[in-house]
Amino acid sequence: MNPPYNIKATADDLALRPSVNEAILHCYKNGYINSTSLLTNTIYFGDTINLIRENNCIINIGVHVNLAEGKPVSSFNQQNYLDENGNWDIQKTNKKFIILNKSTKIAFFKEICAQIDKALSVNISVVHLDSHYHLHTLPCFYNLFLQAAKQYKLKLRLAQTYNEGNYIKFLYRKYINNKFKLNNNHYSDYFETVNRFLKNNKIYSNNEVVEIMLHPDLDPLGKLTDHFDPGTLSEWIIFLEK
Repeated sequence: MNPPYNIKATADDLALRPSVNEAILHCYKNGYINSTSLLTNTIYFGDTINLIRENNCIINIGVHVNLAEGKPVSSFNQQNYLDENGNWDIQKTNKKFIILNKSTKIAFFKEICAQIDKALSVNISVVHLDSHYHLHTLPCFYNLFLQAAKQYKLKLRLAQTYNEGNYIKFLYRKYINNKFKLNNNHYSDYFETVNRFLKNNKIYSNNEVVEIMLHPDLDPLGKLTDHFDPGTLSEWIIFLEK
């Protein structure tokens, strides 16, 4: 069993915690996924690198840049985006309307690069770039991520490509996706949730690639689940088994 050739089934949050790593490895071995995104700022990074080295089925690895949880990797000096313990404060980084001054843009760009460099420094073959909680699609950040993608010659995850009913949001996402696609910096032609993909019934052309986002994990009983939307992974597996 494997995802269709034109689907990148990406498991986000590799290195989030041991149960996520175990679930992602299980999904690779069973052909449920063919892509993953690695967090480089967690305490499980070292163990995860060993996991990757010991299992050559873990392929198509991206860096899941984290500006939402945990500590920065660089000497990030913009304290107003961190909490009192030096961790990212998602209430401050996940805002639609932040205007960054020059020094703050430089600090965030250095952090993005530092997280990519951390993966590269242990000889991980990185092919794409995305972010925890999709912060790379925010107005204040998308150009920084696009710059990093170009600098490191990585493919960048699109913003979600379907209309959720908010036409302004849809047009904004279409605008930034067009910028991502302008120089062939995009990881796929479409980016959808499993639910949206299964309901869409869209016929894609042979050269169009769709990225599907998953969050494999193990529940307290050791059963495979999706830690973001518990039913999602089951629906995806049923689709693959048809």
